[in-house]
Amino acid sequence: MNYLQLDDRGKFAREEKLLAEYFGEGNYIPFYKKHLLQNKIKLTKDDFIAGEIPSLFYAMKKLGVDYKHEDYPEALKEFLHRRMWLSKLGYLKDKVFNEYAIEPMFIKPADKLKKFTGFVLESVDNWFNTNGAGDGMKVICSEPVKWITEYRIPVINGVIRDYSNYSGDPNVQVDKTVVESMVNTWKAAPKAYLLDVGVLDNGITALIEVNDAFSCGSYTMSKETYGDLLTTRWNELKNS
Repeated sequence: MNYLQLDDRGKFAREEKLLAEYFGEGNYIPFYKKHLLQNKIKLTKDDFIAGEIPSLFYAMKKLGVDYKHEDYPEALKEFLHRRMWLSKLGYLKDKVFNEYAIEPMFIKPADKLKKFTGFVLESVDNWFNTNGAGDGMKVICSEPVKWITEYRIPVINGVIRDYSNYSGDPNVQVDKTVVESMVNTWKAAPKAYLLDVGVLDNGITALIEVNDAFSCGSYTMSKETYGDLLTTRWNELKNS
């Protein structure tokens, strides 16, 4: 069966509405997160489930799924066009509070449950953006760059299905030959994933990050593309 999560008001979010249309009336069961956590849903590996990321991680744990994901696969490093490194919040906290100003860097959580949204860290003034995350949290750091435009690109079984502009100038296009090269280069890619790709202020098309497809925004995707994306990835995950 196909399970689609309801929000606290008993409504489907935009993505779940799209999936309801994809599956068709009578082919899905709405559920509340609390019912999943209370084990009132007898989820099996024959089922599909969609909803908030914490709900899906809980479902994967119940099904014994060994989840792994890389935001920046080694095979795609050549497409980043910026320096990146790993650090810990405690180390950055010590620097920023004792030196006040540091060399600006973009930071984001390295763990799978994102405690805060990535931001440019320049001084103690914007430390509050870490949202109270602990000192031991691993973070991905990179030199800040300026994106002129950003696109989300769903890839299913090696086929690019859409180019969805979600930030920046929609009149600026990414170089599709570069995107195709990313897809062809990443031989160990999952069966379904999302490339976030943008154009830098120097005109270069670069990889922003890779996102998993088991839970994601639908942006301008059709119900067919969005449904195929999530079901393909979920089928791969639950059988891993």
